[in-house]
Order: sequence, then structure tokens, then C-alpha cells
Amino acid sequence: MESSLDTLIDSVLQKQTFSEEAKRQTEWVIADTVAAALYGVKSENELLKYIRNISREKQSDSAQIPVLGTNVSSSVKDNLIIHGTAIVSNELDEGNTFAKGHPSAHIFPTLFAVAWENKADIDSVIMAYIKAYEISSRFANAAKMYDKLHPHGTWGNAGGAVAKALIEGKTKKEIKQIILLTLSLPLTTSWLAAEEGQKVRNLYTGLGSFFAYEATNLVDYGFASNISVTQHLWSDILGEGFEEERLYKSLFNPPMIQQNYMKEHPACRFTHAAIDAAELIRNENDIDPSFIKKVTVDTYNLAARCDVQIPKSKLQAKFSIPYAVACTLMGKNMFENYQENLFFVKKLAEKIVVNDTQWITDMLPQKRAANVTIEMKDGHSISRLVENAKGEYFDALREQDLWIKYENMLSQYYSDAWLKNLKENLLNMRNHSTFAEWVLANKLIER
Repeated sequence: MESSLDTLIDSVLQKQTFSEEAKRQTEWVIADTVAAALYGVKSENELLKYIRNISREKQSDSAQIPVLGTNVSSSVKDNLIIHGTAIVSNELDEGNTFAKGHPSAHIFPTLFAVAWENKADIDSVIMAYIKAYEISSRFANAAKMYDKLHPHGTWGNAGGAVAKALIEGKTKKEIKQIILLTLSLPLTTSWLAAEEGQKVRNLYTGLGSFFAYEATNLVDYGFASNISVTQHLWSDILGEGFEEERLYKSLFNPPMIQQNYMKEHPACRFTHAAIDAAELIRNENDIDPSFIKKVTVDTYNLAARCDVQIPKSKLQAKFSIPYAVACTLMGKNMFENYQENLFFVKKLAEKIVVNDTQWITDMLPQKRAANVTIEMKDGHSISRLVENAKGEYFDALREQDLWIKYENMLSQYYSDAWLKNLKENLLNMRNHSTFAEWVLANKLIER
């Protein structure tokens, strides 16, 4: 593994000339992640309390990093925890199928803090983002992490740490040790926390971001790990093997950040193919939900875990295929109003059965499919198969679809004038000299 990791780091540290498409996609990934953070800091009661608490604290030299969407500045620790938690809290963070998780959610909080502290220029931020995304995604792709673990707060921490290291101009030797240290300090996470709607799951990314930021400092102090420790942890304890060639095969060809997906729906990606299939059925047929006898969702093994019919919380609802499909068939907006939605869709959700279906599982990893079949009370049925949900790199969401999503997320918390300014400036990142200048131009923080 050591030589493979060295090859990956050497490639990352080489002076790279990335295409316009790669840079533009990076701007979109950053923009999408910022939108998720802006939504999370306003919609989550735990974060509202957290922010209120730090806003009452005396401002000092240790509270100089602004919190997105607020007029509050915080310590680095609080900033990282808040932003990392906010980004993932509504299940709208971008992801990468090859990485089997969400690289940007782990990169942005650390990069935001270090770019603000160092007055980093835009080109450095974009370059660091592409390279950090490559490292975290490739490690995740190579590691066969157990499915019962949740990916947040694990391999993604290396991405955040590398982003900081690149902004700070660390050497190859330092970056290698930073990667080994972060990969040796993953959180012990549980997928069950997501299924049961426990918000400790959101903290995984917040705390992981703090570890990522601190890794560069810890290495400076002399803390260290090595290849043997890292490989033992990921091959024998957290997973069942490691495919080394995935660390270096076809590096930056294209960059992994160009092979990401963006979400259209505020729900776990495992639910999206079923949502899209239900949406197709609804759009193509005149269906009265009260005449539905049964709905069967056949899907792959990982997604089939999301089978709770009546979720007990908003977070659990985001991991419920029955709830998501019922909302889709009844035309309910899932961005808010969980309790109201549940009142209307409960009877239909109880009729929705999710099956772990082998022929669909056999389509992995190229296709993450779902087949939805609706049986009506009069005996006829309708089926639609979706092989991959919308938003993958080969079926990217249109710009207008993304702005509709952002308006759904943000309009209830931010003014029309603010949203208009955001739309005019969010993707004009390279029109600004520094990252902080871009943040202020977008009014991402209140002054």
C-alpha cells in the first residue's frame, strides 16, 4: 500500500493544469455544499441552539471564523462541528458513487476555515478542492469498508486534512503523515443511526471535520502513524480488504470530482431511484392514491435497508423508501413539513413494501436501481424501472433543476433579495481574487 499511496501523493503534488470543465464542476460542488450548509444552520434545532449559545459568548481572538448564514463568529472547533453537521443534516450533500459516500461534506468545513484564516486566493481553493476530493474518493473506493458502518467521519477526514495541508503549503512527507494520521483516527460509526433517525449520525461529519483540521497540527507536534497501522485498521477492522490499484489507476483522468452526483431530493441517495420511478409513474398516469392496493419496491441490498414504513422523525424519514415514495405519489414536498406530510401519506406508506432483490443487487456497482410496481384495487398494475437516479455525472441535473432545489431549501429562511443575489454571484467564484471576497459578495454571512 505504501508505494500506491506515494504514487497518489506525488500526483496530487505535481503542478496540475485542470480543464475548464473540472474547475466549473468544482465550483458547482462548492456551491451545492454551501447551499446544504445554509439550509442546515437554519433548519436544525440542535444547530440553532448551538449557534445561540456561542453567540452569547464573549468574542475573542479565538472566535474569528464566521458561521455561514448568520452574524456569528466562532472558534475553529465550533465552526467545523457546526458546518460539518449542517451540510449532512438534510441529506442534500453531494456524493460520489465510486467513493460510496460524500467527499465534499468532509472537505468544505476544513477548507472554509483555513481559507478564511489564510486569506486564500480562489485558484488555490479550487486546486486544493480537486486534489483533496481525489485523495478521499480514491481511498474510499479502494477500501472495502463494511456496510454496517456509516461512511461519515471516516475516510472523508483525509480529504479535509489534505485540503488544509495544501493551502498551508505542506511538504510531501508532511502530507503523507497527515493522511496516515487521519486514516488512523476514524470515528466508529453506525449505519443503524441513520436508519433509526438518530442525530448522532449528523455529528459524525462535524466531529470528523474537527479531526481533519487538527491533523496538520498534530503531525507538527510529532504524532504519527504508519502504513501497517492504517492497513490493519481498514483491511481487518473496518473492512474486508483493500484494492490498491484504485489509489492510482487513471489518476485525474478525469478528476473524481467530475464523476460525482448531486441530489435532487432531500433524502438518502439509496431512496432516489425509487423516488424517480414513482415520479415517472405519477407523471405518466392519472392515479388516485386512494385506489392503490399495494406498492412494491424492488431494489438493491443496501437500499432495501431503508424500509421503515412510518418514520418517527424527520431524519428517519430521509432514510425511508415507503415515506419517500408515498410523498412522491401524493405530490408532497419533502423539503419541510415532515409531520404534515406523514399525516397525509401514512395510509399509503403502510401499503409500500421494500424487497431486497438479487437481480437488482447484481447490477451493482454500475447501476443502483429500483423497480416500483403499483397494484390498483381494480386489478391492474403499473411498473417502472429506474437503473440510476438522476444527478449522476452521466445524467447530471440541469442548472435550472439545481436552482429549483436551492429555492426549495432556502426560500423559507432567506429573503427573495438575498436569493436573487445568491443566484447572480454563487457561481462567479473566479471573478473574485480571494475566497473571503467571494463569501462576502454572496452575503453568505450576515454583517
